Amino acid sequence: MDQLSRFWRTKNSSPTGRAAPPILSISTATSTTPPSSSHSANSTSSSVNPPKSPFQSLHSLRSAHKRARSPTPSLSTPTSPAVVNHDAVVDNNMMLLTTGEPNNVNTNGGTNGNNKPKIPSFLNLSLLEMDTKYAEINRREFERHQTNRGIPNSRFLDRYMNVQPWSNNRVRLQVPQGGNDYINASPIKLVSPLRPNDRPPHRYIAMQGPMPITTPHVWRMVTEQLQSPAVIIMLTKPKERGTDKCFTYYPENVGDEPLEIGEDDEFGDGFRAQITCKSVEKRAGGAIEIREINVHVEGKEEDMTVWHLFYTKWPDFDVPEIEDVDSLFELMRLSREKNASEDNPRIIHCSAGVGRTGTSITLELLMEEIESGNLENYDQDNPNGTNTDLVFAIVNQLREQRRMMVQQGVQYQFIYQVLRQKWMEKYGITDDYAEHERAAKRLEVDHDPFIEN
Repeated sequence: MDQLSRFWRTKNSSPTGRAAPPILSISTATSTTPPSSSHSANSTSSSVNPPKSPFQSLHSLRSAHKRARSPTPSLSTPTSPAVVNHDAVVDNNMMLLTTGEPNNVNTNGGTNGNNKPKIPSFLNLSLLEMDTKYAEINRREFERHQTNRGIPNSRFLDRYMNVQPWSNNRVRLQVPQGGNDYINASPIKLVSPLRPNDRPPHRYIAMQGPMPITTPHVWRMVTEQLQSPAVIIMLTKPKERGTDKCFTYYPENVGDEPLEIGEDDEFGDGFRAQITCKSVEKRAGGAIEIREINVHVEGKEEDMTVWHLFYTKWPDFDVPEIEDVDSLFELMRLSREKNASEDNPRIIHCSAGVGRTGTSITLELLMEEIESGNLENYDQDNPNGTNTDLVFAIVNQLREQRRMMVQQGVQYQFIYQVLRQKWMEKYGITDDYAEHERAAKRLEVDHDPFIEN
């Protein structure tokens, strides 16, 4: 019964004595510092001239070895930081982001000569274009950071020194007045970019991987913010490459002693809970571990069920193997199926709660658009040349709600790669044919600028 209290008592005497959290390293396409001469999109595009793309390592993911070599597009003028309230309600103007790309209308009425739909132009971008857009996303976040207020009494509760929620969009624990309500977690709300009025929004709480000191905070947040049955999605192993990434904040096996929460009455209001594992199941060849967790809060009549879904196939600072993508979508499908309702946020985390977390959220939302057929004639449905790059738009919206979401350039490129592959699978289009369409619209060069001679 004292599984948690052992480490809790050792640290509780001096929480501020904890060593400063490490800084999470970031791989970006270019520097996140905005150009000094101008804030215009055009000046940003022209200033991006990386010696080598961070996406080069993903070259082997494509089934065809040729790539589009289009010129860098002009980017839209940066928007001011969105004001997001505690419920993660975002100004609808965020849905109107565009990238200023030309409209590639097919003269065959949106289908090619084989009566197949034309792939959306934003899924035909070259690596240089993706690189440039990712640099723009980082530049916009840099500007938001300049106006963000710090969060007091939070440093020793953060896993990484440079990964915190935005001060205007964070989950606040419901503690007695004067208590510390901080937890490194951000409410996320995303609506369908193409059918915002026809579908309920996707709701999440993106949090950092729990630490021993924050485990009571996590389970308190679960009981305060979620309905039963609730879902927690875990995208990191507790230890990777010899480094601690996430504390095991849940009982792993049936029969393990319950995890005791609140024995030291940290919050001063008598909150206590017992966390018990009721069942364990593996799916997708062991890629997904499903645990049914029972949460008993003292003083409440009914216990709470939490489905804990642990995905084991995603390495830190990287992307899953392409053959593991289907198990990732199975994970997200299970999380929707086991959740109490679409209005009930799903908690999702990796280690910092930004890279793998943001990538998964983006893929889930945009895969819904592909599966529904909304992208079948996407370019042709936007005759005014304002067709939005949905990957850019959604990742930028995520960054407005939690900093550093889709943390690595390789993760950003992975989103395009997966969506492109799934779109072609849906319509029975081979990558060789799609490459032929791209070749008709680009300026050929004698070498690939992303592959060294």
